[in-house]
Amino acid sequence: MDDTPEIRDQLSRAWRSTLDAAVSNGAPPQAVIETMVEVAHHCFAEAFGATAAASYLQLLAEQLRAGERCETDELVRGAPEESTARTFMPADAEALIDPDWPTRNDLFG
Repeated sequence: MDDTPEIRDQLSRAWRSTLDAAVSNGAPPQAVIETMVEVAHHCFAEAFGATAAASYLQLLAEQLRAGERCETDELVRGAPEESTARTFMPADAEALIDPDWPTRNDLFG
């Protein structure tokens, strides 16, 4: 299977649906997000090496800082406020994954 934007979009929706379902079932949002990041980082390091994983985290951090700088510059300059809500998932993410997965016992056989 090729890595395509469509696959990336589907994977993003799946991760978002997983996060939303866990939070909906009572898990603390920060714990869910931190756990997902830790698992993803661990898997990335296993697949590509610890150095690559650290470099990727650094790249992500730099992108976040750059975005914050742009938003701050817009606020300082008085730029018109637009809908700049950052979302990485489409609105229909819940349609792809069973929202009850965290409470099911048949997920792993």
